[in-house]
Amino acid sequence: MLPGLELVAESEIRAKLPEASLQESLRGKVLFGAAASPDRPLALRTVDNVYVLAGRFPVGPRRAHLKDLESTMARLDLREAAAAALGRRAGKYTSFYVNASRAGKHTYSRFEAAEAAARGVLARHAGWRPGSATEHDLELRLDVVGDEALLSVRLTPPAFRFRGAGRAFSPAALRPPVAHALVWLSGPEPDDRFVDPFCGSGTILAERLPYPARRVIGGDRSAEALAAAHENVAGDRRVSLQQWDARRLPLSSQTIDKVVTNLPFGRQVLNQAEIPAVYRAVSEEIARVLTPRGGAVVLTEQVTPLEIAARDAGLAVEPVATLSLKGLNPKVLRLRYHSRTGREEPNGGKR
Repeated sequence: MLPGLELVAESEIRAKLPEASLQESLRGKVLFGAAASPDRPLALRTVDNVYVLAGRFPVGPRRAHLKDLESTMARLDLREAAAAALGRRAGKYTSFYVNASRAGKHTYSRFEAAEAAARGVLARHAGWRPGSATEHDLELRLDVVGDEALLSVRLTPPAFRFRGAGRAFSPAALRPPVAHALVWLSGPEPDDRFVDPFCGSGTILAERLPYPARRVIGGDRSAEALAAAHENVAGDRRVSLQQWDARRLPLSSQTIDKVVTNLPFGRQVLNQAEIPAVYRAVSEEIARVLTPRGGAVVLTEQVTPLEIAARDAGLAVEPVATLSLKGLNPKVLRLRYHSRTGREEPNGGKR
């Protein structure tokens, strides 16, 4: 998963896999145990991929230690993990590919680590054969972090993180798992009237649709992006899409329960000098359309302009997570009515 979303993934695991035991969170990973069918974890949507952990062992930092890595791999029996991934008993002619990452001070590359691991697999599993990055039965993931390595077998298909091959994405669109994390943080409820004022190609809207909702509304000023959004959410009667300016939403005051959006913050979508004014107008609109008990979850790297704009609009700002995204570190923030707005919640705030 995207680094920074570990706690969100933990929350989703607890909710969707109550039998699972959370074991440890690492950067971009959550380790958990589950006795359920291998298909059950595929319901998780905040993660990029799901793996079966097949081994965890020490590694040395020097190229000479690759021999030890190869020997360790030669002792690991991967047939059970392979069977879980392939949905059947791994046959004699299973092709495999080792996808490796490396973080730390090592004198070897991730490619050299992958090659050493592959040699060990071939020594242990008679009949298995090397595949390529695009043609293989089984993908093995080797993560070398400092003096430790994790070996995993991937359960999910290549297009899992993109929800299949049919999605259309506009420029600066979020990956679906990141969009889902924002939706999950909003606390989806069946009676929600939900809005994404910068919906682009509709990724956030599409990630809201697996959960019950009264209404899901999206808008964008780009006709091209909205055309892609129509493709991505077509056929769901809960959805309505409009071409609009998010600074002047055509929505009645205090009618929206949840706002979730990826605010424009990169140079490819907005001139940086425009950001304070845009954020001020959008924050005022969010404050206007939200119900007294409503809230918003937003993503932006331009945190200071948003904090100023939101607080001026009477919204309290709560930092939730910092992500590592394409060389940037945008933050997820939660916005709610600030007490100084003077707005009273119905029944004294009781349901």
